[in-house]
Amino acid sequence: MIKKFSTVALAGLLALPSLASAGSSDATIEALERQMQEMTKMFNQQINALKSEISDLKAKDQQMSKEMSSVAAAPAPAAPQVAAAPAAASWTDNFMMGGRVRMRGYNLQNVWNFNDDMDNDNWDVFRHKTDIWLKVDPTEKVSGFIQLSNQNWGEGVSQEDATNWEIDNMSNKVFIDNAYIDVKEMFDLPVNARIGRQNVIYGSGFVLFDGNSQFGSTSIFLDGVKLSWNITDNVMLDGLYFKDWEGSRDNDNNDDITVGGAYLTNKACPLTGAKQEFYVLNRSDENLDKDMWMYGIRLSDKLDCGFDYSLEGAIQKGDAMEDVDQDALGYKLDAGYTFKEADMKPRLYMGYAFLSGDEDPNDDDSERWDVFYGGHAPQFGDIIAWKYLNVGANNAIANTYDPTYNELSSTGGEAVFSNFGIFSLGASAALTKNLSADFRYSLMTADETASGFDDDIGDVYQLTMKYQYSKKLAFRLYGAMFDPGDAFDDGTNTWDEDEATEVFIEADYRF
Repeated sequence: MIKKFSTVALAGLLALPSLASAGSSDATIEALERQMQEMTKMFNQQINALKSEISDLKAKDQQMSKEMSSVAAAPAPAAPQVAAAPAAASWTDNFMMGGRVRMRGYNLQNVWNFNDDMDNDNWDVFRHKTDIWLKVDPTEKVSGFIQLSNQNWGEGVSQEDATNWEIDNMSNKVFIDNAYIDVKEMFDLPVNARIGRQNVIYGSGFVLFDGNSQFGSTSIFLDGVKLSWNITDNVMLDGLYFKDWEGSRDNDNNDDITVGGAYLTNKACPLTGAKQEFYVLNRSDENLDKDMWMYGIRLSDKLDCGFDYSLEGAIQKGDAMEDVDQDALGYKLDAGYTFKEADMKPRLYMGYAFLSGDEDPNDDDSERWDVFYGGHAPQFGDIIAWKYLNVGANNAIANTYDPTYNELSSTGGEAVFSNFGIFSLGASAALTKNLSADFRYSLMTADETASGFDDDIGDVYQLTMKYQYSKKLAFRLYGAMFDPGDAFDDGTNTWDEDEATEVFIEADYRF
């Protein structure tokens, strides 16, 4: 109808010029007036018809809306069986997978003692580690994570001839490194839960980093539960309960090792802006009748001017072992300055860590710092960790200035850091876009020594160079040397200790 109206109107408009050009006589004017009257009548008819059509369209639209509403209110028909395919696509959208392949070629010399003439602590070996992980987020508040790992130090070790640590690091052993469930806002409370096997890492790893390290940090997991209460946007309180060692199922054996406690984190202090951490932790070792409590604090910050720092200290109280009280002190202080405007972003840093030693091994008090779960090698360097492994008489430390250094540990393969102070100076820089370097010098001294021994443990030199070949692939060169001090002088005229060294080249690919 609208199209017809437009056609008539257009015809009338085109006719007007032709009629006007015919002349100006009275007859012509009279004919033109009649024509205009007829067109006006026709125009009014068309307008009325158009109004009627618009009313009809409105009525049809209202009727259609009612019909659509009734269809929407009706229950949806059951989906046919073949409709399950789109659900699989939705599941894969919440599915993530990745992994890691790392190969290191090592040369180790004198890692137990300081004698070049004894080759039982020299080693040339490839260390290979592989991780495959899977994460699934089926909902916004629940997710699952699992990681399978394998690590081996060399090939060719038979099952019959292998020691415990070699069995743990054989090529054919794949183990569950992490397996946990994350639940956000559990039971509609401001509490998140992580349940299962997980790595527990806080701060710089001074007291909580290492879990079940086995040998050479094969893994660092603990089994248990962590509950995180979001008190405010900046303040979080974590409740921890983990098993480091389950031991025998026979309760009469009393051989479990358990860690628990609370860890409070304030991301930004209202006055200083610094990050604040406070913790109360307990470690129970039933083998030793140990029931030890640790109370600590850590402050850290990175300022816009380039200065950064970390200050942490803790005391240990309770029972070190049966009939022996624990009363130890430890702290770790680090500070650095980064020249942000310089091309290579050089950073200068220094630090000091102190772990108290036992004043008198024969009394009923122990002032020796318990490593707790800060025995992971990178804290003070691999070469130092090798020296402090819990291997008894095979260790040069046990033979010289600190014969009872490991008496408070029942965990084999644990780096039992205690009884020393270590002062460090270092520098790092981005030499090129992809190449970085870090050099550190450390001086180690003993807090307490056996009668007749010096407190100079020695000097440590460490160099790390890393080349980021691509986003996923990196190469690294690491070298360290431990130059023993007079603390290892056994009082004979034949004392002439040789350096301990460690060198490895690494290729690390993550996907």
